[in-house]
Amino acid sequence: MKLAATEPMGGRILTRPFVFLSILVLIAVGLILFRFVYGLGAATNLNNGYPWGLWVVLDIHVTAAIGCGGYVLAVVIYVMNKGEFHTLIRPAIVASTFAYTLANLAAWVDLGRWWNFYQIALPWNINLNSVMFEVAICMLLYTVVLWMELVPPALEHFGKQKYLDAFNKSLWLIIPLGIVLPTMHQSGLGGLIIAAGNKVSPLWQTPWIGFLFLMSAIIIGFAIVIFEGALTVMGLGRRLELHLYRRLAKVLRWLLVFYLAVRFGDLLYRGALGAVLTETPARSSMFLVEIALYVIPLVILFHPVWRGSARPLFLAAACLLLGGAVLRFNGLIIGFTPSAGYVYFPSVIELLVSIGLLALEIVGFMYIVKRYPILPPRTHTVAPVGKKTPAGLAPGQGAA
Repeated sequence: MKLAATEPMGGRILTRPFVFLSILVLIAVGLILFRFVYGLGAATNLNNGYPWGLWVVLDIHVTAAIGCGGYVLAVVIYVMNKGEFHTLIRPAIVASTFAYTLANLAAWVDLGRWWNFYQIALPWNINLNSVMFEVAICMLLYTVVLWMELVPPALEHFGKQKYLDAFNKSLWLIIPLGIVLPTMHQSGLGGLIIAAGNKVSPLWQTPWIGFLFLMSAIIIGFAIVIFEGALTVMGLGRRLELHLYRRLAKVLRWLLVFYLAVRFGDLLYRGALGAVLTETPARSSMFLVEIALYVIPLVILFHPVWRGSARPLFLAAACLLLGGAVLRFNGLIIGFTPSAGYVYFPSVIELLVSIGLLALEIVGFMYIVKRYPILPPRTHTVAPVGKKTPAGLAPGQGAA
């Protein structure tokens, strides 16, 4: 398979957005140190009813799902042999690497006794029957795999062609691991809800929740590739390879049909669909919001005009990212009924740390694409060979 040409974007690092986001990162670092010194009780609003909060749901569950862009493109390129998508793989891997690194960091920050994190690697402490162990070890190993997949652009940057050729010979092992590990732990993250038993509303408490989390993560993976592509155009001035995103959208729409069929089929089979009318207004409303965020993109992707335009595709991708996030918030917080009437709302420290971790992902992405060969060249022609660029589209926005 011929690899796509890439180059560093170049330009100044210390732009105003970079400096502003870096300040948010520094604030988060300071608050994390405060949490390590004074404990979870002083930094969060967690309690005996809600042992998991914003850091677990947003910074682990949602962030790990957002990091599935590299995962789905690896399946498309290396399993389905669609090499024309190779131009999208490096930006997706960079984003996935930061997402999973920060998800692991968030898991460490959320540990009660954070200094005991190394215990997971001690063989005599391993519980092979624990879904939390499976999730933790798979996420950790996949993060290592993602950083290994960033070795080629680093070697290209430093001109180490001899080492690059040797490294490429190991891809036969790295790529399968990069596909198997996310498949395992994305479903495992959903399995954590099953452990909560009847404390979780029947709208989300189902034996199929692991499969639903995996399917939604795959959908998020496709959506984040489209979403990041549009942001790269708007924020970094790169051209949008619209013909590739259109082809991904064709696959995405059928995944959505399958996901919604399983989602409602499960509710009907368990007789749980009626819970929309009997649950609290907040839960019923959030369930409807969750479903709407999947249905709106489905309408866009099947519309003969909207599915071929950049802005509707961007809107569909944004809705799917929010839909996956709402699904996880619903299952882990909104649909959860604690004992003794406990309530939970994240503290200011929790919010600022989460914002800072997101900012760290953005500044890391900005730095790497400006200094390392990640993005296709500005002069790269992305319209399919033999097809003319339609009127009204910029060069590089070829038809599907």
